Amino acid sequence: MSNEKSRFIVSADWVNKQLGAPEFRVVDASWYLPAHKRNGADEYAKGHIPGAVFFDQDVIADHTTGLPHSLPSPEYFAEQVGKLGIQETDTIVVYDGPGFFSAPRVWWMLRVMGAESVYVLDGGLDGWKAQNLPLETDLPEPPVVSFIPHFQKNRVTSLDEMRSVVDAGSKQIADARGAGRFTGDEAEPRAGMRSGHMPGARSLPATAFSENGHFKDLATLRKMVTEAGIDLSKPVVTSCGSGVTAAVITLALESLGHKTNSLFDGSWSQWGSLEDTPVVTGPAEPIAPRDTDPLKAHVTQLEMTAAPKISIAVPVNIQTAIMRAPNIPLHFYRYLYWRVGKRWHWQKRMRMSDAELGAILSDPKNSVCVLYMNGSPAGFFELYKRDDDVTQLSYFGLFEEAIGAGIGKWFLLQALYAAWQDNPKKVTVTTNTLDHPRALQLYQMMGFSPVGTYQAWVQPLSEAELLNIAIHN
Repeated sequence: MSNEKSRFIVSADWVNKQLGAPEFRVVDASWYLPAHKRNGADEYAKGHIPGAVFFDQDVIADHTTGLPHSLPSPEYFAEQVGKLGIQETDTIVVYDGPGFFSAPRVWWMLRVMGAESVYVLDGGLDGWKAQNLPLETDLPEPPVVSFIPHFQKNRVTSLDEMRSVVDAGSKQIADARGAGRFTGDEAEPRAGMRSGHMPGARSLPATAFSENGHFKDLATLRKMVTEAGIDLSKPVVTSCGSGVTAAVITLALESLGHKTNSLFDGSWSQWGSLEDTPVVTGPAEPIAPRDTDPLKAHVTQLEMTAAPKISIAVPVNIQTAIMRAPNIPLHFYRYLYWRVGKRWHWQKRMRMSDAELGAILSDPKNSVCVLYMNGSPAGFFELYKRDDDVTQLSYFGLFEEAIGAGIGKWFLLQALYAAWQDNPKKVTVTTNTLDHPRALQLYQMMGFSPVGTYQAWVQPLSEAELLNIAIHN
């Protein structure tokens, strides 16, 4: 369904029906920036959802870091949450004023510490009030209970780990701050802090994930995340100003079934205040095409109308042999094709069935010749005799380890000698901008001339196809 909602979001009507049920707990997690001109504790005292306890993010925190509301130790967290009458086995609904500002942070904290049935109230307290649902001003005094923590350390990223991620580009980074702070066009609200973002980070402002206090549907979330340049099949670290709104992205990722995510707890209040952390300004880097996105290729058609006149000696200290394979086994051909073409996005023959590929290779007009270097396969070329006048060089290339051996020009010349053996009127070949960057230059050096160009789209092999190739090779 296109309007399918997150499994972690619950409606005000549902929460209202659950109030007073055993092992059902409601948590007011309202916390605001000075710019909001709102005070969570004051608003809680003036009216909150019946039975809700107030979770003070500045109190239930690690006060030794010098950073705002850092994640506390599991022991301290468990002690404080136990005093609020919450057990890790309870069904817990967290809310804030507008809906999705500070509540996702406490949702994330509870889950990181081992609670499993944790939800966020859609619409927040503002939406609750708009529906004229019940409020109370009494401050509950729940009995102290035991919250047994099961801390998931892998869901939290430290500064040292964040440095490694940025240095190696090993994980994707999603930044929840506003676009102006991300680019560096707007100053940080905290004094003395640099503006900009971590190298490689993607901008996903937390405010974009909800509208009028309601979390967007899964299809919209997926579109937002992918269009920002985040690949949902790979790990993500979320970050923001102080670790609060990063959890909005975490909530979206988890809603989409993403599991390999963690939150940089220090976020920009830590990264931006240090002198030795790399910071870049301006928009995020252009999004690189994904493995499964179609790639645009500029194709050049070439032909030569006379046999090559040049001569190139066999490279010294290398034993070479070129053998025609008239009955080449399909698995060996696919091995050659894959080893030569995987860097250049050759995919057409890898997608063919045995019957299709077998028909091409057994055609008497088609011939495959394999290059051996020091006894091992190192490349191949394939010719197709269209008619008496035209021979096509269908494929030509070397294995990656053979490219640096200085054998490429000599091997291409041998392929052209073979193509001209039957005295055609011309030999044709095509190359494109996904091929080796010097391929066009090399063909022209050998006597080919461009005769036409066109644009083509190449669909790279999917992860499932690559896995299948890996299993069979």
